[in-house]
Amino acid sequence: MALTLPSNLATKAAGFRESSYGACRVTLVLKNGRRVFDVTLAWGSDLIQIDGESIEKKKLGFGATDIVDVLPWP
Repeated sequence: MALTLPSNLATKAAGFRESSYGACRVTLVLKNGRRVFDVTLAWGSDLIQIDGESIEKKKLGFGATDIVDVLPWP
């Protein structure tokens, strides 16, 4: 199951360059200041991977309401 970005951040991420068809890589900024690097978004809104691993296999420790910004991956 994917985690979905808040709509305002999904709109922002939709403008980032694609890393593959329908997907882009981003950095998430959480409200506690933590950054989550190398996150893959499908269709600009659904978090599907972190560091190339499915989020279903990870204990994220955060939810959609904890995400306050999204930045393009270098």
